[in-house]
Order: sequence, then structure tokens, then C-alpha cells
Amino acid sequence: MKPIIGMIGRPDSASDDDKVICIWEKTRRAIVKKGGIPFLILPNQDIEYETTRPKDVPRLTEEEKNNLKRMVNMCDGLLIPGGYKWYEYDEVIYRYAFEKNIPILGICAGMQMMCCMDVNDKEVAYDTTELNETEINHHQRETKYVHKVQIQDNTKLKKIIGENEIKVNSKHNYHVKKVNKLKISAYSEDGLIEGVEYPDKEFVIGVQWHPETMLDYDEYANKLFDEFIESAKKVKRK
Repeated sequence: MKPIIGMIGRPDSASDDDKVICIWEKTRRAIVKKGGIPFLILPNQDIEYETTRPKDVPRLTEEEKNNLKRMVNMCDGLLIPGGYKWYEYDEVIYRYAFEKNIPILGICAGMQMMCCMDVNDKEVAYDTTELNETEINHHQRETKYVHKVQIQDNTKLKKIIGENEIKVNSKHNYHVKKVNKLKISAYSEDGLIEGVEYPDKEFVIGVQWHPETMLDYDEYANKLFDEFIESAKKVKRK
């Protein structure tokens, strides 16, 4: 049976007047290509997120949190997509999926959120990333391969990829500086954190690049998504 993969919706603008909460088409199609069922998890506050800063959004009520958890309970895996900001609803969804021990794949800002929550003991772990200031331009949206990534030994990512070094795309202006309980699984050539994971979890992995846009031409992106979907197939929902 195909696993249901929850994907957290991201605020965006369809036009100056029309705001949306959506998932990128390449993200949705990546789940479909790899044999999963895409399921969009949307926030349930009456807020226009795109024009509201995360710190200005009212805190979620217990009922709102529980309704988000009900949606996660329908899922066999969780994909946290890229974007340029995240909200409390993202964190509630991620934290609950983590507690349920379902497979989680964080991409770009999704990985950054995982790291910020890992080092921030506040109830709401707002963005603590820093601007990239290295010799590599990490924001090249249309380039298939931007830089190399060194994959660390004794990591789940190394086991999945099977290589010491791969080339990746790159679409981010900010990066994370440190982790706590997370284990760093990959670095870029200029020393930025490019991959993280929880060693004691079946599959909780974050990557700074965008493997979902590389499936048509990159075998390692396919390996990562294949393992994510296979892990989700093993989940027994209650």
C-alpha cells in the first residue's frame, strides 16, 4: 500500500492581492514519482500568513494544535519543504511527527527549522539562521549542481548515499550554525552544515539542498527519496 506523506503548506503570493498556502509542484510530484500519496497539511488559524511575521501570529490554542495533530495522524511520513520562513504550526507538526516516530525529511528551510528547534529551548523556536558570507554563492536557483558536499562517516545519510562526496544544487541565502542532539551528516565545501539527522530515529533527516528538484537527473537524490518512502511504508498507524 502506498504511504501517505504529509507536506506542510507554505505561505506565498499568487498576486499582490491573492495570497496562498501551497506546496511546490516539484515537491508534490516527487512524492508521486516515488510511490507516495501527497497530503497537504494546512494551518487552521484565521490568519493571512504571507503578510504576517511569525512573531506577530497569535499563539495556537490547544484545540488548534490538536487539529494539526489529527492531520499528522493520517500520515505515514512527513516532508518539511523549503521556504523563507516558518511558523508555530510548522513546529507543532514537526514535533508531533517526531514524537510519533514517523519518517521525516526536511528540505532547505525545513532542515533549518529542525536545527533551530534542536538548539532553542523556547516553546517557539523562531529563526536563528545567519546570512551566507562565503566564497560560494549558495543561491543559484536554476543551476543543476552548485557545489560539492562531503558526507560524514557513520551516518544514515552516508549509508543511503554510499559516497563520500556528491554534487548538489543550492537555493538558500541563510544557513544554520550549530546543532545539539542532531548529528551533522554533511558539510559543503565552504564548511556550511548541509545535512543533519537523529541517529536514534529510523528516518529523521534534513538536507540543505533540494533533492526533490533533482530526481530527473541525479541518482543520489533518488536514493534519498527512495529510502524516505520505503521507511514510510513500514509505519503502522494507530
